[in-house]
Amino acid sequence: MLKTTASRLAAFSAGLALAAGSAAAIGAATATTPPFQDCLKVAAANAGFGTQAMADASHGAPPMIEPVPGSDGLRSQLAGLRLAPLSRTLTAGASTTWRFRIIGCDGNPVRHFDRDNTKLLHLIVVRTDLTGYQHLHPTLGADGTFTIELRTALPGSYRAIAEFVIDGRKYVLGTNLTTPGTVRNIPLPAPALEKSVDGYDVELQRPAQMTAGQESQLTSRITRHGQPINDLEAYLGSYGHLVALHAPEAAYSHVHPISADPGSGAITFNTELSERGTYRLFLQFQTHGRVHTVAFTQAIS
Repeated sequence: MLKTTASRLAAFSAGLALAAGSAAAIGAATATTPPFQDCLKVAAANAGFGTQAMADASHGAPPMIEPVPGSDGLRSQLAGLRLAPLSRTLTAGASTTWRFRIIGCDGNPVRHFDRDNTKLLHLIVVRTDLTGYQHLHPTLGADGTFTIELRTALPGSYRAIAEFVIDGRKYVLGTNLTTPGTVRNIPLPAPALEKSVDGYDVELQRPAQMTAGQESQLTSRITRHGQPINDLEAYLGSYGHLVALHAPEAAYSHVHPISADPGSGAITFNTELSERGTYRLFLQFQTHGRVHTVAFTQAIS
């Protein structure tokens, strides 16, 4: 799926980034060492970025927050960076403290990240049947270790997808985790354009024909008791977040809105889904301090 190029598709900063300086470098403890920066530039250039673009980023030019080519969460290692879990086993029906590191091309844990939409790293965890979706934000320790409490309700194989920005470049890396026990996969719901969550009704408006590799606009319209809501709140710097996961391999894209009307409950996204097939779209929005998540199954030709 989403073998992203430098498009709007995976740009967290596209759309309604409300917090000023959302890509400002805010790391933990010490700054990254020059050897790491040097080898990361080479690796990113080899991954598809021009050397001038990397040079601009290293000399203080405004960061572009472009996705590194190939960043779709299917790889644990990409462009000089590696996602290294300290463990891979979770417990069904309970909370597990899970730790991981992002290892740089110098072999050391990365301790300096750009803050992107108010967070240093966004973590998506989902079972491989695309149930049990979670959007989390681990804590970064001074030694470069991220820590998060993961609660997995059912046994099975889970995909953990980490999205983060370094020097204005977005990286998406993934790894597999296991919750032991008897596995019963849940079939995906049939495609639908209307769903309800927490007392809200959400209608997904899309072109009748969406073609893989072509940009399309998706608009979600949120109502309550038959009336458009007027209390949308900013969540992580935007009025809405949309994650697309391609079945069955859970390849990933995170899309942010190009426009929103918080007074009428409408949020519009630009999307470009690069593979044909079935997708699960997870929309998150916030009202009265509470985040709501609604999922749509969609087919792309």
